[in-house]
Amino acid sequence: MRKWLPTAALLLTIFLLPARAGASCAVHQDLSDLNRASAGFLTFLDTGQGAYHVQQLNSWLSANPPAPLRQRMRAVGIQSAEGGTLKLMQQHTVLLQMLASQGRTAALESARHMGMFELQAAYGTLVEALPCDQFKEDGYGSKLVAINANDARQRQQIINAAIAWVSFLVLGGSVLYFLDRIGIRKIRRTKRYPCAVPCVLQAGGRTVQAHLVDLSRAGAKVRPDTPCQASGRVRLSFGGHTVDAQVRWKTADYIGVQFVQEFNFMQLHRLLEAFPMEDGGLREEVRLGL
Repeated sequence: MRKWLPTAALLLTIFLLPARAGASCAVHQDLSDLNRASAGFLTFLDTGQGAYHVQQLNSWLSANPPAPLRQRMRAVGIQSAEGGTLKLMQQHTVLLQMLASQGRTAALESARHMGMFELQAAYGTLVEALPCDQFKEDGYGSKLVAINANDARQRQQIINAAIAWVSFLVLGGSVLYFLDRIGIRKIRRTKRYPCAVPCVLQAGGRTVQAHLVDLSRAGAKVRPDTPCQASGRVRLSFGGHTVDAQVRWKTADYIGVQFVQEFNFMQLHRLLEAFPMEDGGLREEVRLGL
């Protein structure tokens, strides 16, 4: 489990890095929506394409009456955009009425005469640069409203951070738990038990007597009774089992093999109970050659 701790620490560090701020506030988002609706409407007047922008602009104007919008802008300290916003809204209202009564060509001519394309471009630049998170330090409206709004945002940020912390701890703890369980299962699968199990080794067309000197669910250490040049795939017969195995290493006296199909836990322990180790190493009958 220890090897996963650096990974968990790295994930925690990445998780706690400050995120990039999103939209400053709801007012800023509304003004950005007006900017996009305005640009789309003027494009429709100029090209005749994107008629849905007309409904989009109508919907925005209906949902944002001038007086409440003015108060909202003053409350969060962006009254610098108030004049441009109200002028854009007023002139778009006139153009929408003209479009409905006289058609697109007449509305386009009026838009050019009123300088709407230049006004909209300048307004877009202004809106995107608005510092919507700042307190309103001067001008009109209630400064208390801005302070309360900022306090509410801070409280929500604290709540969101707490929820994120709890979620991360629960998720991180679950991940570490399952990784630990996987590690325990791997240890159990590969744990080797000393033993003295007589076996028959078939390797390279030869059959020799041998003994398993340690055993796990995944493989065994074999000591042939006579020299044997074993390599590749071999077959072992012991304790009523015949298994295929792959030679992984060998020395002058021992051969290490990995079973093609692992033993289950009960099979392994039945073998160990049937062929227990004596204090001196091999079982008594093995030492006597019985």
